[in-house]
Amino acid sequence: MLRDDEFLDFVYVGAPRAGSTWLAAALNEHPDIWIPNHKEIHFFNDRLVYPFEYKYPRGVAHLRSYFERAPENAILGELSPFYYYDPNAAYRIYKHFPNARIIAFVRNPVDMIYSLYLLLRERERREATFERELAKNPYLLDLGFFHRLLTPYFDWFPQDRIFVAVFEDFFKDESEGAKRLFRFLGVRADFEPKVVGLRVNAATEKPPGLKSHIRGRALRLLNTASFTIVKRALHTVRDNRLQGHVRKASEKIKEGSLARRGIATETRKELLARFEPDIARLESLLGCSLAAWREP
Repeated sequence: MLRDDEFLDFVYVGAPRAGSTWLAAALNEHPDIWIPNHKEIHFFNDRLVYPFEYKYPRGVAHLRSYFERAPENAILGELSPFYYYDPNAAYRIYKHFPNARIIAFVRNPVDMIYSLYLLLRERERREATFERELAKNPYLLDLGFFHRLLTPYFDWFPQDRIFVAVFEDFFKDESEGAKRLFRFLGVRADFEPKVVGLRVNAATEKPPGLKSHIRGRALRLLNTASFTIVKRALHTVRDNRLQGHVRKASEKIKEGSLARRGIATETRKELLARFEPDIARLESLLGCSLAAWREP
């Protein structure tokens, strides 16, 4: 409750591209839960994979300001998927909210990082292939060492106040997963969110470099025509600005053709070999099998 000094009841700390947008929608629907409309406040962390405003020096009063419209009796939570990436975030959360509950979703690390790469490629200029992106920005691989990154939370918080869901298992039965999550949070578990069964914020393999302002008219051309037809379309488009966007998009089709075929088998094997020791330790920590992550 907002009137308490420890007003934050739970925090989602990671990972990205592992269901956090679905989770935010499900939590937002529950009548006993309130989360800010602004997902990913990034208050507790000073480390991220893209530029952001470091807000922690503003003090907890700044964080409280995001919850001013919260109902009196709702439990309050915040979701910032990259908190687990910054080891200092765990201590900061515990320092101010030692009784908070911690939520984390984990996913096959190779799939998670690849999905993040696709998202980043939509938003800004990134390398045309996954392999080139990792060669240029190897720090992205750090995001996949879940045992190492979640250990600070298990150091500071009791294990019964930490909920870790495996993406591949949780989304096999979202309804049951939501019930387990709501029971963990201490709210009515029989409430079923409308978001159950819906794909939310799924990554797509769009040509690299396409910005949101061309996804309307230009992408409709790309989705219904081959590269040759798009080239011909340039001669019929009267809007000079759109013509420029379509031309740029057609060039990106060639550049991104390999990236849109998914993760190469050899790349997957190599990356999984790097993650294997951490995956084994995560299995011991969570008391579950992650054998599905090792499958081709």
